[in-house]
Amino acid sequence: MSFMTAESSAWAALERQQQAGPVPLRWPDDLDTVVLAIDSEKGGVGKSSLAGGLVAVMAAAGHDVLAVDLDPRATLTAELDAATLEGAAALPGVNDLLFEDQDRDPGELPELRGLAEQAVRPAGPQWGNRVQVLAAERALAHRESDLSTPNLEHRLALALDGVKDRFRLVVIDLPPRAGGKLVGAGLLAATHVLFPGTLDADGLIGVQDARKTAQRISRAHPATLRPVGVLRTSIEPRTKLAALSDQRFLDTFDDVLDIVVPKRIVRREARTACVPITTAPTRDAHDLTTAYTLTLNTIAEVH
Repeated sequence: MSFMTAESSAWAALERQQQAGPVPLRWPDDLDTVVLAIDSEKGGVGKSSLAGGLVAVMAAAGHDVLAVDLDPRATLTAELDAATLEGAAALPGVNDLLFEDQDRDPGELPELRGLAEQAVRPAGPQWGNRVQVLAAERALAHRESDLSTPNLEHRLALALDGVKDRFRLVVIDLPPRAGGKLVGAGLLAATHVLFPGTLDADGLIGVQDARKTAQRISRAHPATLRPVGVLRTSIEPRTKLAALSDQRFLDTFDDVLDIVVPKRIVRREARTACVPITTAPTRDAHDLTTAYTLTLNTIAEVH
């Protein structure tokens, strides 16, 4: 069954997912590393939750995954239990890859290509040994106004060169910001981009604006940036207003996926506990794992 284009409401899609039973992950062995940017220019649409869910399903299937957190709020870093503990020695993170100290002699600076190898750290013990992280921190917010670091938006792609190839999937959680240097850095490093949106006005606008930014970035992209489509997230019980919003999504975008991510309390509980959603035994967790698996299977079909 193809889940590439939605033909029905979010609730019809959810019912099909719930009735389908266990869904196997289909990630071909000959598929090149996918670098997936998750992008919306509105907050609260479930970007970080989606990123963590995709990481969990890939790792549970035995695949090596790299999570790149470009959001200074560091929500994904925290869920993956990869934040530097208070009082501990600072570990390098994604901010160190994007910043260049102008007071240092350029000849003393490390080679940028492949530099991510020095900043990658393991996720917490509950995540096993398949998940690595390029962690965010509050200081990452300063990169948006950084006028001194040369070619800032291209630095992540260079830093990942050669490093990303040892992972089957790299997930980049972008900040909910209108354009900006961090969004640009993530999109220029990505091979694919996915647009999550909640069924409300903010969700719709966030997708619209993110798609425009991705189109602009694509004009300067060193390779083809492949849009995966629009993913409806945080689906709650049907209301008249939500149904109207859902229809607006279907009328506005021609690439709404026939997959939805339901809103479940267990997702927040897993994130708070810093454990993969795949370890929860409940039906609600199964609903989420199914949605994440179907999303990954769709990503694998986008060439």
